[in-house]
Amino acid sequence: MVGGLRGSPSNDEARALLVLSELPGVGLRRLRRLTDRFGSARGVLRARPVELKGSLPEKALAALGDGSAAERVDQGLASARSGGMEWIAWDDDDYPPRLLRLADPPPVLFLRGQHALLRTPGVAVVGARRATARARDVARLLGARLGAEGFPVVSGMALGVDGAAHRGALQARGPTIAVVATGADRAYPPSHSALYRDVIRDGLLVSEFLPNTPPLPHHFPRRNRVLAALAHTVVVVEAGARSGALITVDHALDLGLDVWAVPGPIDNTGCAGSNAMLSDGARPLVSVADFVRRLGEAGRERVSPLAGGDTAAEGEASGSDPRGASLPPGSPERAVLAAFGSEPAGVDDLALSTGLPTQELVSILTALELVGRVERRPGPSFQRVG
Repeated sequence: MVGGLRGSPSNDEARALLVLSELPGVGLRRLRRLTDRFGSARGVLRARPVELKGSLPEKALAALGDGSAAERVDQGLASARSGGMEWIAWDDDDYPPRLLRLADPPPVLFLRGQHALLRTPGVAVVGARRATARARDVARLLGARLGAEGFPVVSGMALGVDGAAHRGALQARGPTIAVVATGADRAYPPSHSALYRDVIRDGLLVSEFLPNTPPLPHHFPRRNRVLAALAHTVVVVEAGARSGALITVDHALDLGLDVWAVPGPIDNTGCAGSNAMLSDGARPLVSVADFVRRLGEAGRERVSPLAGGDTAAEGEASGSDPRGASLPPGSPERAVLAAFGSEPAGVDDLALSTGLPTQELVSILTALELVGRVERRPGPSFQRVG
């Protein structure tokens, strides 16, 4: 479910995750290990100090003991509630399974706007902040064409290419998702205040940071990994050799996503990074219309019976339980189910057991979850049903 402060177990878990995230020396990977060991973030907070020794640094134990981290989280959640935000934790049904492909998925997402947009992978359109007029025009046109065809346009609401892509989608009355490096309660940069309001009204604003969080430098690379994971395709419109957009590309490649780049003049240093991508094997985007058409064709080919296609529909029509559908011998779905024991298993453990790439494994787990063969557990992890 999507959260508010209603006292549900899910919201209690979200609060506990945020408290642990606020502790000094507790990064996201340590957080995953802690929740795996104690069963949940709430389990960590219920543990006695002696049980936590060796799992938490001394400074984290001190901050946990004095209540300062919990106070900051409670203030942030109160601001989120008063600002009309919703939030989801990684054990919520609405948490995007694509984010679980990351080595360090955000434990909680704060949302403003149309949170149903999280259900559909989008197209990330990124590039330089100091973009040329040509790049901004291309980004706006690309955002508009994608939006008109119903593809969510995902970007970081930064100056230059990002803002132009969002505006193009909004002008076409299409879906757009802005992933920000601040709390979701503020527009950054301030000059994008109007765009910020438009995205909240007609699209979706996503942040992993508590309200009142400023735009700290190390937040932008973290933002970029979420941006990549919410997409199935990444397009770099224009980027210099040291552009932050290339961080998004690195995450996209790790996730096995399609990566495209718009060719630029070879004597323009602002295009050095995106042009280098082309020489390294990125697909050249030379026609917006052709690119959008290809996306539509690829989307039709991606439809899977396990993920709610004709097989599931036929099962519902006949009154049979779709969980009874047989899996072909030797299929990867059968291999994934066979890898489960009696306890929940994490994605990393299942990948090690099955030998499947993480991206393919998460897709299979999502499909199996949709037909009731597995259930999601805190951690994040999964458990076989039946």
